Amino acid sequence: MHKNVHQGLHGEGFIHALACAGGFITARATLDVDGVDLQIAFPGPRGTVRSPKIEVQVKSASSPSIRDGVLFHRLSAIHHNHLAGPGFQVPRFLAVVIVPQETADYAVCTDEHMRLSTAAYWRSLADQELRPVGEGHPESVTVEVPLRNLLTVRAIRCLLEGDLEGAAR
Repeated sequence: MHKNVHQGLHGEGFIHALACAGGFITARATLDVDGVDLQIAFPGPRGTVRSPKIEVQVKSASSPSIRDGVLFHRLSAIHHNHLAGPGFQVPRFLAVVIVPQETADYAVCTDEHMRLSTAAYWRSLADQELRPVGEGHPESVTVEVPLRNLLTVRAIRCLLEGDLEGAAR
C-alpha cells in the first residue's frame, strides 16, 4: 500500500475508533464526491434533537506545522469549499490526524491495551468564505486548527450537541 494511502486509512480509522469508543454510529458515503469522509451520529435522542449527526473530512499529517498552539494544515481550495460557509443541514468539520512518521507506530498492541498514535484536532470552517477555484486562483489554503481542539470522545459528543466551545479543551 502506498504510504500516503496507508496514512489516510490510519487517520480515518483513528476517528472511527474514537467514535466507536463513545458509542456513536459511523458511516461512509459510497462515493467521496462531497468532501465528507465520515458521518458520525448519536443513536437516538440527545437533548431536544433526535439522532444528531456531524460530517467529517479527515486529513492526516506526519510532519505537521505547529506554532504557538496552532496546527497549520494546507487544504486544496476545493476541499476547503466542501467545508466552508454556512447552510449545511448537517454540521461539517475538518479533522486533522497527526500520525507517526513510521507506519509500524500507527498502532501498538499489548495484552492490556491498543494505543493508536498520535492525536486528532478538529475545526469548523462554517465561518470561512468560499475560495475561488480555477485558473488564476490559489490551489490551496492554509487552515489554522487550534491545538485546544483536541478530538476526544467528549469533544465528539459536544460537536453532536452543537457545543463548539464545550468541545474545545
